[in-house]
Amino acid sequence: MRPFHFILLLNFVFCLSSCVGEDIVDDKIPESIRINNSFSNFKMGESVVLDAFFFDNLGIKQTVDFTLESENSSIVSVDNQLKKITAVSEGTTKVTVSSIYEGKTVSNSTPITVINTSTPPSNGVVKIGKLTNTSSYKSAGDFEITEITGGIRISFATNYVADRALPGFAMYLTNNPNSRNGALKIDAAGDADGVIYTGAFTLDIAGVSINDFGYLTHWCDPFNIKVGEAQIKNK
Repeated sequence: MRPFHFILLLNFVFCLSSCVGEDIVDDKIPESIRINNSFSNFKMGESVVLDAFFFDNLGIKQTVDFTLESENSSIVSVDNQLKKITAVSEGTTKVTVSSIYEGKTVSNSTPITVINTSTPPSNGVVKIGKLTNTSSYKSAGDFEITEITGGIRISFATNYVADRALPGFAMYLTNNPNSRNGALKIDAAGDADGVIYTGAFTLDIAGVSINDFGYLTHWCDPFNIKVGEAQIKNK
C-alpha cells in the first residue's frame, strides 16, 4: 500500500472510531406533554383554550384527552369540559395538564402569573433554550426563538459553541432528541454551507411555527451520533 493511501485510511478509521465510540443505541424518550400557551400577559378576566401537544416515547405526536388542574382556583380556574383556563385574580399559581396514555399517567405543569390591566404588555411569544454537550465534543450556548413572517428566527448568544473537529456537523429541530427521524435539519456540515461554530448569529427558518419543535440538537451526521441538545421552553 502506498504511504499516502495508508495515511488517508488511518484518518478515516480515526474519525469513525471517535464518533462510533459515543453511539446512542436507544432512541426512546419519556412520554411528554408540551404546553404551548404563553401566560406572560395573562390579565384578570381573560380566558384561553389549552394549546398542548402529547408526544409518545419516540417523539411522535399523539391525539389524547387532557385533564387540567389549578393549584389555586382563586387565582386561575380551569374548565375541563371546554379545556379553558381563566385568570380570576392577581397572583401566581400553576396549572397541571395530564393524560393517561397506554396505562401511564403523563403530566406537565406551567407557572401562571395573573396581572392587572394596568401592567404593560410584552411583545409576542418567545422561546428559549440552552445547549449542553452530550459527548466529548463541544456543544454549548443560549438561544432565543421568536416568530417572524412565514417562520421563526433563532438568535444564538455570544456563548454559542459547536465543535469544528466534529466529522460532519449538523443541527436539527426535533421532538425526539435521541433520533433524527422526523427532525428538521437547519444547519449542515462544512464551512462552505455557512456554518458558524462560535459566537452570536441568527438563523431564519421558513415554514415553521414556534410551537412545532421541542428540542434543538447537534449531531455527528455521517455516523448518527448526537453531541449536544437543548430543550426549547417558554420564556
